Amino acid sequence: MKAVILAGGLGTRLRPLTLTTPKPLIPLANKPAIAHIVEYLASHGFKEIVVTTNYQRERLISFLSEKYGKSIRFQFPEEPSPLGTAGSVKNASLNETAFIIQGDNITDIDIKKLISFHKSRKGLATVALMPVENPSLFGIAEIDDSGKIERFVEKPSPENCFSNLASIGLYVIEPEAMELVPENQPFDFAKDLFPILVREEAIYGCTVEGFWTDIGTFEGYMKAHEWILRSNNDSNTEEANIKDSKIEGFVAIGSDSVIEESKIRGYVAIGENVHVRKCKIQDSVVFQDAKMTGAFVRGSILAEKCIVNGGRIEKSVVGASSYLRNANIFEEKISPFSVR
Repeated sequence: MKAVILAGGLGTRLRPLTLTTPKPLIPLANKPAIAHIVEYLASHGFKEIVVTTNYQRERLISFLSEKYGKSIRFQFPEEPSPLGTAGSVKNASLNETAFIIQGDNITDIDIKKLISFHKSRKGLATVALMPVENPSLFGIAEIDDSGKIERFVEKPSPENCFSNLASIGLYVIEPEAMELVPENQPFDFAKDLFPILVREEAIYGCTVEGFWTDIGTFEGYMKAHEWILRSNNDSNTEEANIKDSKIEGFVAIGSDSVIEESKIRGYVAIGENVHVRKCKIQDSVVFQDAKMTGAFVRGSILAEKCIVNGGRIEKSVVGASSYLRNANIFEEKISPFSVR
């Protein structure tokens, strides 16, 4: 069985970060997000992975081929124009059962359990379902005792939510289901294909357990960041040069980074070749090649090559190559190359 990673989106919800870096390559605990997905799939025995691409396709292909090309066989079908989730899989011309995962998903659910459930029901598709607090943000399903989906609606209004079982963007799909997807046309799994399969009584939902989040939002990104750092159980700072500084919590610091006279606490990831001096950083992410002096940063993301001299940044996202001097930033999104 092949796995398919849907990685062709523009990442609009993660702007300004994705204005300079495609979403799959956004660092997550100092590793590109898609690397976590590939390694998750490899841990479940997948050796052939199809990656649907569009935005900054060449960068993604280069990274995956160089990093994992010796152990995993990749396919990167060309998609001249966006075809939607189901349309992009149709474009890949798969002729076998496939496990599909959205490129936004960071999870540890048991794929083998999902595939076993799918095989036992003999349907055309199985959707991984998980109870959520706010079903209106997701596609939601109503299932019978066997798991057959009787109703599926994508992002209903809050008053029309009939279930708290949400699709988490992991599916097992038979090639016969893909025959229902038109050629070379935008077509979506949740909005278009699944309602057809519900009418055909050929789609099932499997309730799963474990960690899952959608990193396509900043809230989900930070949730994944914290989960990964906590899963490592300890700080990973061995490759950094740390001088006269206090490190507390779950912290990852990349190679060739220098931390001087600073306090780092909570859930913090600092990328490679970052220089931090006389700063306080808490529950934040700093991408590679940033330079920071005398700043307070909490609950924020600073993209690559930022320069921060003094000031206070809280609950904000700062785009790449921005220069901030004594700026007080609170709950803002700063565009790349900004000067404040």
